[in-house]
Amino acid sequence: MPTMTEPEHGHIILYSYLWAREHRRGEESGRKTRPTCVMLIVAGKHGERQTLLFPITSRPPGPSTQFVEVPEIEARRANLSTPAWVIVDEFNTDDLARSWAVQAVRPLGRFSRRFMSRIAAATAAAIRAGTAKSVPRR
Repeated sequence: MPTMTEPEHGHIILYSYLWAREHRRGEESGRKTRPTCVMLIVAGKHGERQTLLFPITSRPPGPSTQFVEVPEIEARRANLSTPAWVIVDEFNTDDLARSWAVQAVRPLGRFSRRFMSRIAAATAAAIRAGTAKSVPRR
């Protein structure tokens, strides 16, 4: 299977996302492939790039879930149907160049930098509040 070698910030990819609740039960792979938002951040004292992957859902999130609703213009850029929401209080971390969870080499589309800033701010708020859940895939 070809691998994604150059993930870009804001790409929307098809990815076998592993929810935190599934991970807690000992599952190792996602149950379904879904559109997933790629966020690249620079972390660590040596400036390593880390890839965070946020699930996108077409089901309205529950009251305890933190999310950002995808505006129509962003949905068009990303080739998504609306309504859609990016869940920001949980994410997978993975090396997309070697990941078996990536289902397609080509991204579906991408979110704008401005919208990615909204996702980053909402995620930072969830992390500060202690409600964010990270699921390492590698």
